[in-house]
Amino acid sequence: MGKKLVAIIETVQRIYRRLYKALIGDHDLWQQLLNIAILITIAGSLISAIISIALNNSVIAITAFLFSTVFTAFCLYLSLKSSDIIYSAVLFACVSNFILLPIMFFTSGGIHGGMPLWQLVGLVVCWVMIRRKIFILVYVLGLVIQCGCVIYSVIHPEFVIPFSSDVQAAVDVIQSLVLVSLIFGIIFKYQTRAYERRGMLLDMANANLNQMNENITMHSMYTLAKTIDAKDRYTNGHSKRVAKYSRMIAQRLYLSSTEIEDITNMAMLHDIGKIGVPDTIINKPSSLSSDEYDIIKNHPVIGYEILSEMPEMSHIGVGVRWHHERYDGTGYPDRLKGDEIPLPARIICVADAYDAMTSNRSYRNHMTQDKVRDEIEKGKGTQFDPKIADIMLEIMNEDSGYTLCER
Repeated sequence: MGKKLVAIIETVQRIYRRLYKALIGDHDLWQQLLNIAILITIAGSLISAIISIALNNSVIAITAFLFSTVFTAFCLYLSLKSSDIIYSAVLFACVSNFILLPIMFFTSGGIHGGMPLWQLVGLVVCWVMIRRKIFILVYVLGLVIQCGCVIYSVIHPEFVIPFSSDVQAAVDVIQSLVLVSLIFGIIFKYQTRAYERRGMLLDMANANLNQMNENITMHSMYTLAKTIDAKDRYTNGHSKRVAKYSRMIAQRLYLSSTEIEDITNMAMLHDIGKIGVPDTIINKPSSLSSDEYDIIKNHPVIGYEILSEMPEMSHIGVGVRWHHERYDGTGYPDRLKGDEIPLPARIICVADAYDAMTSNRSYRNHMTQDKVRDEIEKGKGTQFDPKIADIMLEIMNEDSGYTLCER
C-alpha cells in the first residue's frame, strides 16, 4: 500500500512538473498569465460540469459545461502554439464573451447566477494584453452580448436553467470565490515576481554601469598619471613602480584584496596633482627656490581636490593628499604625525621614497642597494612608519639581484 501511494505521489509530481514547464516554463510574464487564466477557465468549466452531474442537473447544463471545457482547452492549445500571444488573448476573449458567457449565463441561473467571477477575471487578463482598437471592439461587443443575455432572460425565462436548490447556488458561489481567490493570488504572485525581476535587472544594470564608469574613470586617471610622469623627464614610469612597491607592502600587511587594490590605485595616482605644477618647475635642473618649492609642495592638495570631485574616486584621495607626511609630524601639507597619517599614505610614502632613491636622475644614477637600505634605516621613526620601513627592508633583502630599481 505504501509503495502504491509513493508511486501515485511521484506520478502526480511528474504531471505537475510537465504542466508547469508547459504553462510557465521560459515564457514571459504575460504569456504565463494568459495560460493560467485559460487554465482556470478550463478548471471552472470542468468543475461546473462535475457539480452539475453530482447534483443531477439537466443534461443541457452538463453538456454546455463540458463543451465549454473542450473549447477553452482548444484556446489553451493555440496559446501554447502561437508565436504572438495577442492573437491567443483575442481568441480567448472572443470565446469567453461570445460562447462561454451565454452558455454559463443560461445554464447557471440567469440573472440569479450570471457570469462566473473567475471567467470575468480571466477576461480582464486578456483585456490588459489586447491592443487598444481590438480591445474596444471586443469589449463593446462583449458588453452588447451580456446586456442581450440579461434582457432575453427576463423576457424569456423559460430558456434559463435555474439553480435547482439552495445547495447548488451555494456551491456555485463557493466555487467562484475559490477560483477568484486563486486567480488574484496568482496574479499578485507574478506581479510581485515581475517587479522583483525588474528590480534585480535594474540593480544589475546599475552595478554594471557603475563598474563601467569606474573602469572608464580609472583608465582615464591611469592615462593621466602616465602623462604626468612624462612631464618629468627624469621620472618616467615612476607612478607605475610606486604602485608596484605599494602593492607588495600591502600584501605583506595581509590587507584585504579590496584594500590592496585601493592602495595600488592611490599609489598609481599619488602624483596626479602635479598636473597643476608648471613644467619649468618640475624639470628645473638646478635647485628650487623657496617659492617654487612651495608650489610643488601643493601637488598633494591639488590631487586630492581633483579626486574629490569624482564620487567613485574620492576615497583614493586619502593616499594622494598625505603621502608626503612624515611619521615625526614634519611633513606636508597638514603636518600629521604617526598613526594620524592614514595607512595607505604611510605605505606610499615608503614606496615613493624607495623609487626616488632607486631611479636615475640627471645628476646621478640610482643609488646602490646598500645605500638605499641605510637611508630607509635612518628614516625609521622620523620619515617612515617603522613597521612599514621594516617590510620594505625585508623586500629588499629578498631582492638579492637588485631588480627593484629603474633600469
